[in-house]
Amino acid sequence: MELAIIIIYLAAIFGVGIYCNKFNNNIDDYLLAGRRLGVGLATGTLVATYFGGGYVIGVGSEAFEKGMSAYWSPIAGALGILAVCLILKRMEGMNVYTVTEIVEHRYNSSVLRFLTTLLSLLALVGILAGQVTSAGSILASLGLGTPTTCAIIVAAFFIGFTAFGGLWAVTVTDFIQIIVAAIGLIAAALVIVTKAGGWDAIVAQIQATDVPSNYFSLIKGTEPSYVLWLIMPMFIYTLIGQDVYQRLFAAKDTKTAYKSAILSCIILLIICFFPVMLGMAGRAMFPDMEVSSMVVPTVIRAALPPVLSGFALAAIIAAVVSTADSILTAATSHVVNDIYVRYICKEDQSKPEVQKKLLTLSKIMTLVVGVVSVVVALAIPSVLMVLNSSYTLFTAGVFAPVVAGLLWKKATKAGAFAGLFSGLAFVALGWSGFSFFGIPSDIASSLLALVVLIVVSLITYKPEANTKG
Repeated sequence: MELAIIIIYLAAIFGVGIYCNKFNNNIDDYLLAGRRLGVGLATGTLVATYFGGGYVIGVGSEAFEKGMSAYWSPIAGALGILAVCLILKRMEGMNVYTVTEIVEHRYNSSVLRFLTTLLSLLALVGILAGQVTSAGSILASLGLGTPTTCAIIVAAFFIGFTAFGGLWAVTVTDFIQIIVAAIGLIAAALVIVTKAGGWDAIVAQIQATDVPSNYFSLIKGTEPSYVLWLIMPMFIYTLIGQDVYQRLFAAKDTKTAYKSAILSCIILLIICFFPVMLGMAGRAMFPDMEVSSMVVPTVIRAALPPVLSGFALAAIIAAVVSTADSILTAATSHVVNDIYVRYICKEDQSKPEVQKKLLTLSKIMTLVVGVVSVVVALAIPSVLMVLNSSYTLFTAGVFAPVVAGLLWKKATKAGAFAGLFSGLAFVALGWSGFSFFGIPSDIASSLLALVVLIVVSLITYKPEANTKG
């Protein structure tokens, strides 16, 4: 029954994705949904971009091990989106596709745009590979085959409908999938708590096991450094993530983008609490579980009847797929817009035949990027290491030029280059074992790169020759 529900669900989503191809007439439609998204669709796809394997499987696992403090991770995501709202105004009037396009616009440097594009692509492929692995593990836990086979099946599914339908397909399916994911996980959490005799009964069972003293507290007994180190990486990424900005660029106007971002924060904070509940319930039901990353699907299968568990597991798959397809379209926008259109295409892009060519290329590149991510996921033993490494390089190199460029008029091209290369250098130092006074290297490298950018910009700033912005 579980398998049947999941198959039916995936087939329905694939059909919707293929149908959305009818809305694609040019590259603007394919990469930005024609810049016509209203509040509903923009909010849905933004929430779905965040609410993936990390927030379902990852937060559930963290809650199993450390309790309520796992909720700080979605809080970080919500804070990051709110921070993006503060700089949206600075982008008003920029008819851009990507974050790295903003870099060229601000600093008047095609080289800087190219470098930041490569770093962003590296991060997106790494994150996508992580989603492929997560999806494969979830399906494998249902006895549907090996993790490798399951990963290939899920990847073929979301790569297929994304390649056909572009951001329209991703947006519409994201809207459906976030509803399914939210209802499925909320229902699962409530049913499990009810069957256990209420939350107090679960708390009593957990207290009978060996758990940290602050297991049930979000703040009390939690080290401030733990909270800060948990929040900062997601906060930094959100301020520069192409997958985030692509959704906001696709909104029909800045006002719609603002509303969507604020609604996304509220919805994320609500629905992300339920993976926390499931992870903590798992501690009560399976205190000796060795692989905490599988606690959410394990609890669901153990506590719910087949129909409900099938729906809830489909919800988890929906959460993973909704993030994976978002990452895939973000990566495609870099390849097509920031590389091919910017450096290779010499044709008049206003001509219908050229737009058709770019549309076809976008579909091909979506397939290529998707296949590359699968190869990375399957070929490298520790995908998590790849994900973390690519993410760290991206944030260290790109955070300072983007944020400073948008918020500080004295940021210079020389400062941006200095920030980018110093960030990468700080990452290398961290990997070599250098300690930044106990600060995690991914956070330290981004912040130190910002300091370098500020110092160099103050030295090189000339009001009469300042760059755009």
